[in-house]
Amino acid sequence: MPRFDPAEFGHMLACLTPQELRQVEGLVAEARERAEAVLEIDACAEMGGPAASCPRCGGGARVRWGRTRTGAQRWRCSGCRATWSGRSDTSLARVHRPDLMSALARDMMEAPQPLSCRRAAEALGTSRDTIWRWRMAIIGALAPELDNTLSGIVEADEAHQRESRKGSREWVRHQRDPANHPAPPRLRWRDYRRRGASWTAPPGGWRAWEKKLLAATDRAGHRVFEAIADAGQVAISGALLPVMAPDAVLCTDGHASYERIAKDERIPHFALNGGRRSKRTPRSHHINTVNALIGRFRAFMQPFCGPASKNLAAYSRWHAARDNAATSYLDVLRLLLASRPRTNTVC
Repeated sequence: MPRFDPAEFGHMLACLTPQELRQVEGLVAEARERAEAVLEIDACAEMGGPAASCPRCGGGARVRWGRTRTGAQRWRCSGCRATWSGRSDTSLARVHRPDLMSALARDMMEAPQPLSCRRAAEALGTSRDTIWRWRMAIIGALAPELDNTLSGIVEADEAHQRESRKGSREWVRHQRDPANHPAPPRLRWRDYRRRGASWTAPPGGWRAWEKKLLAATDRAGHRVFEAIADAGQVAISGALLPVMAPDAVLCTDGHASYERIAKDERIPHFALNGGRRSKRTPRSHHINTVNALIGRFRAFMQPFCGPASKNLAAYSRWHAARDNAATSYLDVLRLLLASRPRTNTVC
């Protein structure tokens, strides 16, 4: 490839027509998107992170040592002579196409509705298993909200998601070997929708097989969506109080757990039973924002056809990050580059 000459390139741009300049701008924007992952890798290696020091001896003395096939800067340790790049010892260590992973992160965080693994694999030209591993790595890098994130008027409510065992082999194993593999605690969900069995509920009723999530938001756009064990006071207070500022005002639907939490912690609490405010409730105090957040979560989860409940906490955190305007896909890439590689990619 010939060496790039900025002066010659500027002279070529000066000779282009306005229509040709518009085409060049589009091409440059596409090239910039493909190179963003490499630029972030080099920036994180320059500023700090796991790749700022030698992964073998931990020494900080290093020199530049060429570039990788993707164009990222490569380093060499002055002590043990080991070489590494900005992806070494991070969650992107074994990702050979960081540009495709950046495109997947962009779709996950900014698309109106993220692509499924099959559709994303077709669009990016890779396998669906690779897309699944990348997606789990991206979701796993999303950290919970910091303490005292929610301030001002805070709205909180619970959301429900049906329990799912997608990917489980317990029904198949029981059919093959009933003696060594006991029967699962319930039938598969599709068995309850068959003719003559639609009226039959699972053991303990339908509510016993629902997973609970806590949704909380303030008027500044901060979102919290966390999976909780149940709708009791202990579970809700453990998820809500750490992320809620001490001087915040709480607005809920009047559930008894919120009443007890507000009374014990001396938090100003406004209960809107059925979404209706009383005569003493200011018009600025409502729960419409959190109800809209839960509605978007249901629409967000619908194309996934019920992800496994073991990944529900990660999916809810993903939805909260998507709904938070301050979080972009570049922030997700920085989190991946600042984290150590996981032993497995299943959340």
